[in-house]
Amino acid sequence: MVFKLFYNNSPLINSTINSTNHEEPISSLLTFPNELLLLLFESLDIPSILSLSNVCNRFLLIAQICLAKRFKDSKFELSLFFDQEYRQKCYVDFIFERFDSETGRFTFIPKNLKFLRFINSRMVGSPKLRKIQFTGFDNNAKFDNKNLLQKKPCALPIELNNSTIKKTSFVYRIGRGSTHLKSQYTFTYSVSDSPPPLMRITRGGERWIKPLRFECSPCFFYPHEPIAHQIIWDIIHFKKNQIKKHPIILRNLSEISLSSMNTENTNSE
Repeated sequence: MVFKLFYNNSPLINSTINSTNHEEPISSLLTFPNELLLLLFESLDIPSILSLSNVCNRFLLIAQICLAKRFKDSKFELSLFFDQEYRQKCYVDFIFERFDSETGRFTFIPKNLKFLRFINSRMVGSPKLRKIQFTGFDNNAKFDNKNLLQKKPCALPIELNNSTIKKTSFVYRIGRGSTHLKSQYTFTYSVSDSPPPLMRITRGGERWIKPLRFECSPCFFYPHEPIAHQIIWDIIHFKKNQIKKHPIILRNLSEISLSSMNTENTNSE
């Protein structure tokens, strides 16, 4: 008996192939007990487990357990890249800490204690979480070195001194019957104006960020939205921004075009 697994945002289909001509009843993985499914999932690589987690809610619950074990046992790491106005670039490596079965979210913590220095000033924009990459993805090169945030950086407020901030944002993925699946993630950090040990203040307005946690659901690691869809989405946002910036000019252009059309109609009559 050979099982063929098909994953294209459609139900899981298992076909039974026999060398003889007579047909056997169709068998489904959905009829397997959870213990057996757990053993099957544990033998797969991370991309395959993520694909199966997108089939149904039952597979998702089992896949989450397998992913937590794989993240813990493998060399899987997340690298978060930060900058402030494309300067003061730095990054922090995160490793898997735990899986919360109640919320269905994975928690990652910094691999090493690290403080990030940024400037709090009205003349300087807020620092941003610019990129997230992962390594150790079952040694599958095509999944490494991709920016999980795509072109959606996350601004990090640092005005509140001596505080802990949870910054929640979204990215979009392909899965669960949608090419624009919203996936939420949370980055937690502390802010202080006092330098850490062995470091000193070099200018006014300095803030020190200490990364604490990064949390996300399994769909955060799903495939990205199509490039064409992303381009269209960027064009829509660009048009909206242009209308907000130059409403009078655009209105005048529309009035001119309408008047020219009326003139042409009058001449033709």
